[in-house]
Amino acid sequence: MFKSKRRQIVIPQSEHLKLVGTLAMLWGNEQFDTPPIERNSMVMGMGLHDRGYGYLDNSPIGGMGDEEWEVIARRGFNMECSDMVADTIVKYHFRRLASGRDSEIRKALHADFTKGIDEQLQKHKLSRALFDRMDRITDLLDTLSFEFCFDIPASGKVTVFPRNGKDEEVAVEYHVEDGEINVSPWTFSLDEHPGYLIAYHLDGYPERLDPVILPYRLKRK
Repeated sequence: MFKSKRRQIVIPQSEHLKLVGTLAMLWGNEQFDTPPIERNSMVMGMGLHDRGYGYLDNSPIGGMGDEEWEVIARRGFNMECSDMVADTIVKYHFRRLASGRDSEIRKALHADFTKGIDEQLQKHKLSRALFDRMDRITDLLDTLSFEFCFDIPASGKVTVFPRNGKDEEVAVEYHVEDGEINVSPWTFSLDEHPGYLIAYHLDGYPERLDPVILPYRLKRK
């Protein structure tokens, strides 16, 4: 779950995932190609990238030790999924997160996840280069939702490949503030998209639910 950094509310991982899946569904325009896979596989993979937490989780992002996160990460990585493309997108995400800290637990996770991904790519004849490139998109969309869920202004950039089959990279800059999500250059199919997530007051969560609507607007400047 995400604890707001400015008020007493929390956003469960399931709502964070919903926003990432929505952004994946809207990805692509004349300047940014959609990856050459089924759109549903992209939405499912990116929209379930942190599938190990459950619906109303109580594991605070930024407040867990590696021991607690290891259980969640292994559960999410090893879940069975009928869509191998979506499943591989998820596995790539967990491996990327495992490389984020230099602890023995993270090193072991990264090694195990790399082995599992290598076996899956080989068994199902999937393109390593394609999934390497798509993981950049997962990283960007996850970051946008991540920053929105922490509920304070945030800016940064993530580098992606805008064209299928070309090696040119583009740094996509983002700014998230007061429910508005902006990126430049623009990577989405619509100039504007409104939506909402459901948060909950911290007091009593998750045993007692006191929901709050958090509207957002993906908007081109």
